[in-house]
Amino acid sequence: MTLPDGVWEDEEVTVDEAYQVKTRVHPAVRVYGAFRSTVLTLGAILGVASILTFGVSLLFGVRPLVVVSGSMEPTIPVGSVVFSAQTAAGEIQEGTVVTVDRPRNLGLVTHRLVKSVETAPDTYEYTLKGDANSKEDPEPYKVKTVGKYVWHVVALGYLAEFLQSRNGTVIAIGASLALIALFILDPARLTNRSAGRRRATAMTDEGEDQISDESRS
Repeated sequence: MTLPDGVWEDEEVTVDEAYQVKTRVHPAVRVYGAFRSTVLTLGAILGVASILTFGVSLLFGVRPLVVVSGSMEPTIPVGSVVFSAQTAAGEIQEGTVVTVDRPRNLGLVTHRLVKSVETAPDTYEYTLKGDANSKEDPEPYKVKTVGKYVWHVVALGYLAEFLQSRNGTVIAIGASLALIALFILDPARLTNRSAGRRRATAMTDEGEDQISDESRS
């Protein structure tokens, strides 16, 4: 029988013992296993966080918005993602950060409520001001419902905008495929397959040696 590295010729070893010596885990396999475990764990955490965020958004009507101006700094830096929940305008207290539609469909604005005046049943006129601005917004906002600030995540908006770009989409797809590949290429499974082939070879070698010994006798 051909002995594996680490077994002396005068040693008496069984097939199982020789198999164990031949199937010692290579250091590179251990490094890959640790790397794979770390990446998959981080991917799982990110996936769970994304699912929870999406679920909470649907359940409580929370809407994410990317901050593109510095009018609310330092409270809410540029590039942050603000999460706001749709709330009746009459329930908002002065001093609360809210998101409302700009007049003439000019987009959204997230500023702090300075004054609220009810102009009709369930309809209010808001005066807003950005924390970084020296003056109030030039014209009031007529609202029935507004987005009430819940929380924000600093710099997440930059990532969101990047992922919406062409390069970001390509990288996101590549990262997803890499995670799938890491999940499939389990080092333990690969080692077991290789070990099975080596064990079969060891048993074949032992059988051939036995036949040779019987022939000589």
